[in-house]
Amino acid sequence: MSPRFRLRSLDGLRGLAAVIVLVHHALLVIPALAAPYYGQTVQPGLPWLLVHTPLHLLWAGTEAVYLFFILSGLVLTLAARSASFTWTSYFPSRIVRLYVPVIAAVLLAAVVIAVFPRTSDTQSAWLLARPTAYPVRSMLTDIVLIDGVSRSVSPLWSLTWEVLFSLLLPVYIVVARRLPVLLQIVIAIAASTVGFMFTIGALQYLPMFAIGVALASGWQRIDTAARRLTGVWGALAWTAVIVVASLMTISYWLLLPITGGQTRMIALPTSLVGITMLIVAAVHAPLLRAILSTRVLVFLGTISFSLYLVHEPIVIAIGNMVPHASLTLVLAAPISLAVAVAFYYAIERPAHRLAQRVRRAADRDESAFAENGLVVSGPEARVEADAPRRSAP
Repeated sequence: MSPRFRLRSLDGLRGLAAVIVLVHHALLVIPALAAPYYGQTVQPGLPWLLVHTPLHLLWAGTEAVYLFFILSGLVLTLAARSASFTWTSYFPSRIVRLYVPVIAAVLLAAVVIAVFPRTSDTQSAWLLARPTAYPVRSMLTDIVLIDGVSRSVSPLWSLTWEVLFSLLLPVYIVVARRLPVLLQIVIAIAASTVGFMFTIGALQYLPMFAIGVALASGWQRIDTAARRLTGVWGALAWTAVIVVASLMTISYWLLLPITGGQTRMIALPTSLVGITMLIVAAVHAPLLRAILSTRVLVFLGTISFSLYLVHEPIVIAIGNMVPHASLTLVLAAPISLAVAVAFYYAIERPAHRLAQRVRRAADRDESAFAENGLVVSGPEARVEADAPRRSAP
């Protein structure tokens, strides 16, 4: 099984997660489904089933973002193990890769908000919490990212941590070389839980990327262990892993009716373990890997960053216009996907190509420095290649 095929299944997993985020926001337009996210009681019947049973997997948007964080840690660290990788070219190309689509998404959101004002008599706590205007100052805040975001386009909050992690990647890799893989994961999950308890965003979210870095550090050993799960018993074992991991991922919502308000301190580490298990299963469980490697899911993975960036203003605009909140998903899903495809081909793919040109130019400059006796990076800045060069949003 080639590394490229393995990462193909991770592309599919990312695509599935992006769709889940879209469904999540579309369902939050429904007052009964937004209520539990704002500490309100869940109505009995279908809302309760969607919130407190495994059906929540279909719209577990928060957990999907956690998966994005861990996947970024994994994929960027594997890319850093390529023999052609240099830090000199990584930083400028990564900045271009992230910021060009973000700037375009901010401009698109401004247009959508101007054309479709956010005014309605909605009862959805989520819609009521959305800013009704998008002033230039908020746009600039969202474009910069580093100092937080305005929440006018709420998915951008995760890009703050994505950018910070991208800048800190060498620190993550150096630390990972000095600690056992399991210890890295335990420390990262513990730190994230402490960050949640004390409402320290950096401590809660940045360690999630470290879980992915740890997975990359132990990639070969994980692969060796996973190869032992073959035949009927292997299939049963992987089925059990996937089921248990899925339930762990949404443990907060499953436990909430039983444990009450203290659930998150228990559920956050449980969820992170579950997501980590799902990522490993996506790579190694034959049936899940095959499903995630289908053309549809891989294509969704290809446009996942674009979909993540553009969908929310569309969802909000439709949610404010439709006579029944339940129609939002029916309309917003195809429109968001269509806009995401257009955004990918018009903005994200050209940005990716520009990032590649920036990388090649930086590599040429480094070679010129080296030829003149000025070494910018050497063997100490690289590790062995065992995975193809890939980019993560």
